[in-house]
Amino acid sequence: MTEGEFIRFYKKRNKIKSHKKVKEKIDLFWNVLLKALDEDKKVTLQNWGVFEKRERKARKVLVPMWEEARYTEPKEAVKFRAGKSLIEIANGDTDE
Repeated sequence: MTEGEFIRFYKKRNKIKSHKKVKEKIDLFWNVLLKALDEDKKVTLQNWGVFEKRERKARKVLVPMWEEARYTEPKEAVKFRAGKSLIEIANGDTDE
């Protein structure tokens, strides 16, 4: 599902007429989540999953056009691990 499809789905489900308001609500959620990750490095949504900020090491990159190998910069990445309830919903194991 693309971002546009998700916005239309959220708009229809919650009976909101303004596309702009829906986008603001979704952006607000992501902004709060990212700020919480900056402070704590880990955010747990009960029975849904865990968002974690992890350090990625530098890695060696080889491109045939380059004469020598180069290394990428180390960086932080956000990782999501799904919880039991979310996995059950995705697999269709619940009656909801």
